[in-house]
Amino acid sequence: MHLQVWRKVTEAWREGYTLKPWSRNPMERLYHDYFYFHFYNLPTPKHRNGCYICYQVEGTKNHSRMPLLRGVFENQFFPKKRRHTELCFLSWFRTAKESLDMMLSPGEKYRVTWYISWSPCFACVDEVVKFLREHTNVELIIFAARLYHSDSLQYRQGLRKLHDAGVHVAIMSYYEFKHCLNDFVFHQGRSFCPWNDLNKNSKNLSNTLEDILRNQED
Repeated sequence: MHLQVWRKVTEAWREGYTLKPWSRNPMERLYHDYFYFHFYNLPTPKHRNGCYICYQVEGTKNHSRMPLLRGVFENQFFPKKRRHTELCFLSWFRTAKESLDMMLSPGEKYRVTWYISWSPCFACVDEVVKFLREHTNVELIIFAARLYHSDSLQYRQGLRKLHDAGVHVAIMSYYEFKHCLNDFVFHQGRSFCPWNDLNKNSKNLSNTLEDILRNQED
């Protein structure tokens, strides 16, 4: 296949994807084209209005980890009231915690990891911090593909608030994108195919995040 034609085929996800039914929230895995479209890490891509979380919940004790649950959340649009994906997860976790507690041994804690297409908005940050105060046995790690409104004071303060609450916030690198495709995507045996500017975008976003977390004056 001619190189120019091949690039058009492999990078078609930059422009859009075919809408598919989303049976429930959370869903076991993310559609292949949804992943490439929504997790593309250009800092300000067009038409990425939704947000997706690939999550894993683990039990931790004495530095060892036991996988408990994993899946994918998207924003809630209908038929119920609209709700951001972070709040969907928190609501689900509160409901599922009773069953999850039965899987843990005494003294074990939860380690929750989010691979999220956009970093949380400032309103969701407040709910996340409140949640962590209520659940002191939960450790939260967030890997974001992109930073949401990183030039806005409220959103920058929100990221610092997460950091101050003990949340490990970082930008997704090649390793996290590959891990997401392997473990959270209907890939049908297809290997992760990185886009040309993945590493450059990741580095630039990491520098921006580091600057936000370090600068307490704005």
